[in-house]
Amino acid sequence: MTTLAAVRPSRLRELYEDFHRWPEVAFQERRTTAVIADELRGRGLHLSTSDTVTGLVATLENGPGPVVGLRADIDALPIAEQTGVPYASTTGAMHACGHDVHITSLIGTIDRLLAVRDRWSGTVVAIFQPAEEVGSGARAQLASGIFDDHPTPHIVLGQHASGALAPGTVGSRPAVLQAAADTWQITLRGDGGHAAGPHKTVDLVVLAASMILRLQTIVSREVPPNETAVVSVGTIHAGTVSNILPDELTFTVNARSFTEEVRSLIERSVRRIVVAEAQASGLQAEPEFEHTVHFPQNVNDVAAFETVRSALETEFGEHGFTVVDPVTGSEDFGEYGTSFGVPSVYWYFGTGLAEEVASRVPVPNGHSPWYAPDPDVAIDVGVRAFTSVALAALNSVVPPVRQNGGGR
Repeated sequence: MTTLAAVRPSRLRELYEDFHRWPEVAFQERRTTAVIADELRGRGLHLSTSDTVTGLVATLENGPGPVVGLRADIDALPIAEQTGVPYASTTGAMHACGHDVHITSLIGTIDRLLAVRDRWSGTVVAIFQPAEEVGSGARAQLASGIFDDHPTPHIVLGQHASGALAPGTVGSRPAVLQAAADTWQITLRGDGGHAAGPHKTVDLVVLAASMILRLQTIVSREVPPNETAVVSVGTIHAGTVSNILPDELTFTVNARSFTEEVRSLIERSVRRIVVAEAQASGLQAEPEFEHTVHFPQNVNDVAAFETVRSALETEFGEHGFTVVDPVTGSEDFGEYGTSFGVPSVYWYFGTGLAEEVASRVPVPNGHSPWYAPDPDVAIDVGVRAFTSVALAALNSVVPPVRQNGGGR
């Protein structure tokens, strides 16, 4: 079996450490965008940035053939890093979800495709997307006009680092891969009062506690047992000192679902429980709801998935590819395929862990302040996976006949 080794591994490692050391959260990825742009300009790609949104799009042309989109997300999370790696971030933000690996792997894939131009014909559109973590980065980038001067892809491919998969292995599944996700911010308002006289007001903290506990019964008592769903409360904010009952409280509810029916059921139930508990407590003001985040399901095109699986099995061996169960984590990657009206496929690749965190229990994974992939393993596997699938798509995707072509 012939594998695709990473090109210029030392430079890719330098880039990875730089991205890891200087993370930027959603829609603030200005330095990250500039570093990517500087790195790609010397490779002869056609680049576009936007005045309204961070991130960039780069096109590599190599004769006639299909147009293949390769996407990497570039934003970090507002987490203080605890890994102890020598290139750790000290900014209060952290690449705790492997996006630094994603960026580096896509740059390395471009290098590899440039090195084997005799093995493919067509066009690669490299998409460096901002703000994936908040669920609106793909939509914002698509709406910005940044794609106007680039050909419309015939297929869009994406990948994600994983600390759960064995190092050097990959995994995906046909059809629904990742859940839809919704977040509601709920605000309660009351009169407030003295902690010594709670009978003179409605204690919003006690009220919110009742709401939060009751919300946990949605999955156990309202979602059908043969369905999968998650309801979590991620934040709660209220009060200033211990002897004052607050006059305002906010909390956020995050839900994951795999069908529109369950998604709608959860939203109705959240609203019903919050309103009913407020009324039961005698709260005069109606609770306020704001739907702040919505990730669609991430659905792999079934036919295109077989091309991807074949390429990954050829690259990593039959036992190096796993058909995974549906994942309750969420992604906005699918927005690209939906917007362009083309198939999209997404997969995971095992990164291993840096030695500084490798013995930690429980094993760190994404969104943990202790998650640090093994850089050499992660970059190598990320480049090999992306390159092998890109080459398979470039040599197998049949461009459709478009009546009204998009882009240039």
